[in-house]
Amino acid sequence: MKREQAVERLRQWAARARHEAQYADTREDILHWQGQAQVLGGVATFLAGPGATLDDDTVWKQIVSDRSGALAAWEQAQEGAEAMLYAGMVAAYDIVVTALTDIAGRAWSVDSLAKVWVNR
Repeated sequence: MKREQAVERLRQWAARARHEAQYADTREDILHWQGQAQVLGGVATFLAGPGATLDDDTVWKQIVSDRSGALAAWEQAQEGAEAMLYAGMVAAYDIVVTALTDIAGRAWSVDSLAKVWVNR
């Protein structure tokens, strides 16, 4: 898959997440879907804009860094509505990793590569 195709896929997933947020039953579910939509849309915008000229490894480092920030916020919040927002964001970054796998034509592992590029 080409990067443009991945951007389109992420945009479609973001639209689906926004739709799910609109019809969610609880505030926590709404926030979870909003977190996903925010990240998926943001990464699509990044890949189509400033990230369009970056190589796969640089993009990966940025995504892992952003995911680590969302994960740290989720761990700090621990529970409640705010935690659900961050949980949705982390879940979306995991979806993004799937798209990056397709772009680069290789398998990415959040666990192994995050340890290399992120001080935690």
